[in-house]
Amino acid sequence: MKRIHATALAVMLSVLLAACRVDTTVTLQVQPNGSGEVAVVATADAALVQAVPELRDSLAFNDLKDAGWSVSEVAETDDGGLQVRVSRDFNNPDQASVLLNSLSNQFGPFKNMALARTGKETDSRWDLTGTLEVNGGLNAFADPALLKLIGGAPFEDRLKQSGAEIGQAVGITFLADLPGELVSTTGIETDRGVQWSVSFDGSTQDVATVTQNTAVAATVARVFSPILMWLLIAWLVAMALLSGAVVYYRARRSRRTPTA
Repeated sequence: MKRIHATALAVMLSVLLAACRVDTTVTLQVQPNGSGEVAVVATADAALVQAVPELRDSLAFNDLKDAGWSVSEVAETDDGGLQVRVSRDFNNPDQASVLLNSLSNQFGPFKNMALARTGKETDSRWDLTGTLEVNGGLNAFADPALLKLIGGAPFEDRLKQSGAEIGQAVGITFLADLPGELVSTTGIETDRGVQWSVSFDGSTQDVATVTQNTAVAATVARVFSPILMWLLIAWLVAMALLSGAVVYYRARRSRRTPTA
């Protein structure tokens, strides 16, 4: 699978060249049955668009489309920036793990990501594990083939000369929306899920998160459905007996009634 960071490289290089900014939000959204979506939304600010006016036309996502990702049209933001959304559905936790790990190379930021579900369908525990770490500086935004071609991290000297840090040019937020109630997490709980902001100083963030999804209605229905079925059978039998008794007594009364 083509890694998504390689496709977005044109945006990253433009950021470093123009000392502007791109913010990226990676969202993992999981449904109770284990399916869901991994989505990446990248937003280039207005300063970048002004500095690189050809940016919109230079963005190409053919590799991602060929690998099965859905790519939105490049849209203009309210403040004059550009935004694009890339997403891919998955059918089970294993596929979600593969997609998350495909978002970066060995330099990060997504490492050893794993999503797992245990328990019954109506009472499931969800575990999200892995680390967020950028330990190669700008290497995190280029694939090995490109690094070999240009002989190092893209525009690293330019960034150093500007006196800016990587975090001033690039922002990455990871958001995980798992089924059920939050039990524990190393992130920050928000109304959209659990959130982490990727650090570019080489430090490691643990994304350990546990949720418990108990489908109360489904559990109650599963427990009481046999009881309700037998109650229905008993009611039908009782109604049949009652109907038979009514017919019987009516027949007896008609036989006892004298005729004129």
